[in-house]
Amino acid sequence: MATALDPKKALPVLLAATLVAGLAIACRLAGFGDGPLLGLTAASGAALAVAVLLRWRGVLAAAAGFAVAGLVGGLPVEVAVMDAAAHGLAALAGWRMMLHFARSGRTATRTGEWLGFLGGVVAFSVTVAAVTYSGAVWGLGGVDGAPGRAGLLALVFAPLGLMTCFAIIANLREWRIVLARPGSAFEIAAFGVFLLGVLAVLLRNPIEGVNPSGVTLLVAVPFCLWTAMRGRSLDGATISFVTVGIALGLIATHAGGITTADFVTTVVYLTALIAICQLVHAINLDRVAAMAENEARKLDLESRVVARTAELTAMTERAVAADEAKTRFLATVSHEVRTPLNGIIGMASVLLDGDLDEETRRNVGVVRSSGFHLLSVINRILDFSKLGHSDEPDDVIAFDLRALVEEVVEEARFSVGGDGVVLRIDIEERVGAVHAGWRQGLRQVLTNLVGNALKFTDAGTVTVSVTEPEAGRVRIAVRDTGIGIRADARERIFLPFEQGDGSTTRRYGGTGLGLSICSEMIRKMGGRIGVESALGRGSTFWIEVPLSDDAPQKAEAGRQAVSQDA
Repeated sequence: MATALDPKKALPVLLAATLVAGLAIACRLAGFGDGPLLGLTAASGAALAVAVLLRWRGVLAAAAGFAVAGLVGGLPVEVAVMDAAAHGLAALAGWRMMLHFARSGRTATRTGEWLGFLGGVVAFSVTVAAVTYSGAVWGLGGVDGAPGRAGLLALVFAPLGLMTCFAIIANLREWRIVLARPGSAFEIAAFGVFLLGVLAVLLRNPIEGVNPSGVTLLVAVPFCLWTAMRGRSLDGATISFVTVGIALGLIATHAGGITTADFVTTVVYLTALIAICQLVHAINLDRVAAMAENEARKLDLESRVVARTAELTAMTERAVAADEAKTRFLATVSHEVRTPLNGIIGMASVLLDGDLDEETRRNVGVVRSSGFHLLSVINRILDFSKLGHSDEPDDVIAFDLRALVEEVVEEARFSVGGDGVVLRIDIEERVGAVHAGWRQGLRQVLTNLVGNALKFTDAGTVTVSVTEPEAGRVRIAVRDTGIGIRADARERIFLPFEQGDGSTTRRYGGTGLGLSICSEMIRKMGGRIGVESALGRGSTFWIEVPLSDDAPQKAEAGRQAVSQDA
């Protein structure tokens, strides 16, 4: 059963055939025809374009257009059919070659697109040349009785029209941009008119030793290169097509036909020049696109950095506020807890001074020692919460180092953990008495180290030694004969809430904050802290801190020097 032809599918084919036929007829009327040959093959570019757009229907439209143009141009029927078959097959070959490039993924950039287009141009031109040569062998449209010459001329003429006309059709999407900003098109047109005038003058007044094709190339080079560096394609392609047509018309008139050596040489020169310029234009567009993409990525990255910075700033401010709130809370709680705790400890001390029986005295002593232990825990938690507020010592003053060590040891003699343990002091003779540094921090560190030594030493000795390995740098070591520390726990004990092992906590108690506080305080002073120990053989905790012999200013300089060495 016959079906009616779909107008929506037939209309594009009809328009495509009309376009191809119209361009071919226009070229013949302009004097670019010689039998089936066209010196300016704009119709070839249109044939390839409609094949790419309409596929098989475009191939048929291209063949029909050339058949109509050949008949209208006065070609014999068999020659017109041969010419139509040549361009139909060529359109098919060019379309399939460009499709192959597209499917291979090599057309992601403008340069890749141009290379795919160049493959289509080559396939189109070779096919036209082959069919034209075959027709000339059969006596259909030969040039001067030479079939090979007809095929060769077809191979030479086809690429120029393909490159100029196809470029216009492929970039028609830019027409709104051209109409919105026509200034660039007017500049290109004005430059083209000027160069055509120069070409006309040079052809009328030839330069000795320079042929017309050389003159045309000399004039066309600046125009093509200038057009290639533009950021748009449609206006440059259109004006280039018109300019090339006028220039070839001048050459054909001057040389006496399209099969003359001057005209053929000019076509070869212009084809090579346009191919190079189109490649340069594609590369330039890719460069501009890459720069725009990089700029967009840069702006996106900058916006992300700004947003992330704002987010981190807000998080930092919240963290600082939370830390300040924590410190205020701990200070308030510690004050509220220490006030009644001091009362409990005081009343327990008063009771112990009175007349008590043995059991009551023992119970009151437990209350008093528990109070002292709780007070020590509160003080250490409060000290730990204050450590991160500053990287510098609170106050650097001049003090007597010997007196400080003796004061710490003397206080330790009366501690509960000091029973049965001998405390010794060993200060090197060359260690000066007066030093400048953070006295309160150093006293707290020594008190903690000596207290730990007494706590973990049931019997034996605890020795505090002071040496000065170099000027402005003091080393203090607290050596005991206690239980010692396992090798795998030596580094861990300087972390917050860490002790040697769980049994230590159960037997000796403690929060695990003392050594962490000591480590942070020594860091503030620009010094170092470490331990040498073996399980069951005692421990030696040592610190090295910069202490000036003269003034706080020198102490600060020494602290910075030690920090740089570390």
